[in-house]
Amino acid sequence: MVRFFSILILLIVVPSSIFAEVSSTEKKALLDIYNSTNGGDWTITWNLSRPISTWHGVSLKDGNVVSINLFNNNLTGTLPNTISDLKHLEKLNLAFNNIGGHIPESIALLKQLSTLRLGRNKLMGSIPENIGNLENLQVLDLFDNSLVGNIPKTISNMAKLRFLLLSYNELDGSIPREIGNLQFLRRLEFAENELIGNIPETFVELYMLRALDLSGNKLSGEIPWKITKLPQLDLLQLQDNNLDENQFLLYGNENVDLALFDHDVKSNKANYQNLDYQKLEIKSETRTVNTQFEDTID
Repeated sequence: MVRFFSILILLIVVPSSIFAEVSSTEKKALLDIYNSTNGGDWTITWNLSRPISTWHGVSLKDGNVVSINLFNNNLTGTLPNTISDLKHLEKLNLAFNNIGGHIPESIALLKQLSTLRLGRNKLMGSIPENIGNLENLQVLDLFDNSLVGNIPKTISNMAKLRFLLLSYNELDGSIPREIGNLQFLRRLEFAENELIGNIPETFVELYMLRALDLSGNKLSGEIPWKITKLPQLDLLQLQDNNLDENQFLLYGNENVDLALFDHDVKSNKANYQNLDYQKLEIKSETRTVNTQFEDTID
């Protein structure tokens, strides 16, 4: 009789833990995101009375939140510090919204994160110095915000990084030479900031690089000539800087094997911001490369 009673207890208690969607900690973190970004006004909002598995843009795996994709969904407000409680999060895409405030330093605790897209928002302040703790990150997109300060050297700790998009902010200081250690980088875009100093010589080691856009800064000095010979490079934009004009003339007379090598035409921020960012592939007929804001990476 005692054995039968024990089995009955198991049948009653175990299913409630097996079928729980997410932990209370993760659910609270999701609700904090909803509340701090005015979820009731989102283009596609969450029905909080329904299971989390039905919430727009939220993907679960084994009862954990692994992906949040709220791209272009009219998020406003700020990001909560409790976002770091989503310990299993692999992809976070909040690009093309109106999120303000600072990037929470706690975001660097998301050790499983491979994609972080916060581009085209209204973020302010500096890039957290501890962002380099995201050692599994492959995509870092912070373009078109109002970020200030230096580019953290700790970004070089992201050994798996493939896409580094920081254009159209107010970043200053020099470009960290340590970024040249990111051997898997395919796109590096720092256009339209306030960066000074030289182009790091270490960039000639970025053998996987397909696109390099440093236009619209205050860079000076010589261009490391081996950059133009990187085997995968199709696009190189250096215009609107204070770089050595004699080198421009030299390269202009050579048959540089690039789909686009732009060094002498003033860029136009208004036109750039009105482009349709739907593709990540380089298009040689355009002056600026489009950017795909989906979770898949080719």
